[in-house]
Amino acid sequence: MTTTAEELLTEIEEEREEETAVEEESERDPSKVDQRKPPKDGLCRRCGENKPINRLMLCYPCWVKTELEKSGWREGMPHPDWCRCEGLKDHARLSNGN
Repeated sequence: MTTTAEELLTEIEEEREEETAVEEESERDPSKVDQRKPPKDGLCRRCGENKPINRLMLCYPCWVKTELEKSGWREGMPHPDWCRCEGLKDHARLSNGN
């Protein structure tokens, strides 16, 4: 079984084409990669309710609780004075106007 020069050349060309195809896939231009939008609505990771959510997959009340827990706050405690959450029953924001 001897291979002719033409057969050998076609094999080499096929291998090069496969290598360049693999390189093209791995070297995608980041500006051309499809940009995914974060979800706006869905199930909250913490409470499981279907509400508007942020990138962390948390609704606003659950996000506030998560941020407060980082400073030692626990469920049922009053919100600290530095908390500027709005619209939650645990914390009523004072008006800044007259």
